[in-house]
Amino acid sequence: MEKTPKHFRAAHPLLFISIILLAGIVFAKLFVQTLILLNIREVSYLLILSLVLLQFIITRSSIDNTTITIIRPNSKMIEGIIIYLMLFSWGVLLFFLTKEKNLFQIPYPKKFITYCRNYVIKKINASILSSQSNAFAKSLLLGVKSNANKELLNAYKQLGIIHIVAISGMHLDIIFKNILRVTSWLPRKKILKAVELLLVLGSVWTYTLMAFASPSIVRASVFFSIYYIGKFSEASSFTLNVIAGGILIFLLFDIKNIENMGLQLSYAAVLGIHLFYPLLNKMMPMDNPILVFLWSNLCISIAAQLTTLPILLYYFHQLSSMVLISNFIMVPLSTLLLYALALLVITPNLMGLSKFMGQIIEKYIIGINKAISYLNTLPINRPLLITFGLAELGLFYIAILIIYAWLYVKSTHWLLYLTGLFCCYSIIKLFSTG
Repeated sequence: MEKTPKHFRAAHPLLFISIILLAGIVFAKLFVQTLILLNIREVSYLLILSLVLLQFIITRSSIDNTTITIIRPNSKMIEGIIIYLMLFSWGVLLFFLTKEKNLFQIPYPKKFITYCRNYVIKKINASILSSQSNAFAKSLLLGVKSNANKELLNAYKQLGIIHIVAISGMHLDIIFKNILRVTSWLPRKKILKAVELLLVLGSVWTYTLMAFASPSIVRASVFFSIYYIGKFSEASSFTLNVIAGGILIFLLFDIKNIENMGLQLSYAAVLGIHLFYPLLNKMMPMDNPILVFLWSNLCISIAAQLTTLPILLYYFHQLSSMVLISNFIMVPLSTLLLYALALLVITPNLMGLSKFMGQIIEKYIIGINKAISYLNTLPINRPLLITFGLAELGLFYIAILIIYAWLYVKSTHWLLYLTGLFCCYSIIKLFSTG
């Protein structure tokens, strides 16, 4: 993070734009649509008129002999308020413009995508013969859950690791890093870098469409695309700005997906890992590579769980007591399985090689699922039922921001703010009649 708030705002313009637009969308959803019954054209006219009037009310005109000069507000605060109000109004406008249909639609080669998907499915069917392992492999690699074992999926859900069998950024990260390894030997010339860019983006979006373009993987694809295009252009990289850019693209193309729980969890996990992982990882510096790997994996699990927990509690009102342990164990094992499946797909069946690999993967999947079933039957794995509403969701995230500020700045006055927040909430709950 930059040294001052001014530097932070200058480096992350998309972050503030997306936050204000989202605030306008939420405001329109909760209040505006229930107060006025207008069509899209009337709402557009009203918003444009209000912006024009607002601009002319705050600006001052001075007329000289032959020229008319519009003088902007001298106060930076007033100018900032005008910009925020305009963005807020555009958020309201976006909500009404996208109520019926998306603003944009992009065609894609459906026949090619279907051919690639069918090729992967045929390869898995020919190599992994066990029906349960076969269905699990398709679910993990392509998001095909039609034949997946419902009891097994419920066990993953009870342990708080259902994200493992959901297509996410972890899948694209494997594709992204391995393509870069293959192209790393290319000379760093402009034309070859452009070829590398097209190869990376083409592979990422082909896989995204093969996996039926679920909101969580589209989020990851947008993230990788913005990041790598920026890297190709040699632009400065700020992760929060890239994440916010992805939110803006979602707002323009398919605003309804913002309400998708999978997308919300995906963004929350990415933000948690970006903000908290570096701080947690630095708390215990180590030299042993095995301990470094284990501690890094634990820090990633804690960081992701910290920011996704409020959303899970809001939707499900329960928390698994085994969530950290199961993530610590299963995330590395599932990552290894993804690498194995990706290798299986590109391995030709010479001398029965792909079938041999399929047998190894099949046994590996059976072993993982047995471990999941065992962990799910442990007496300690009891769901904790928690009443969690919209107010608690907001307070939880405020508390998380205060904890982050405390860990980053290392100033004890943030702990006082956190204590005050919990005291106020406890007093409100104590005297609440609801």
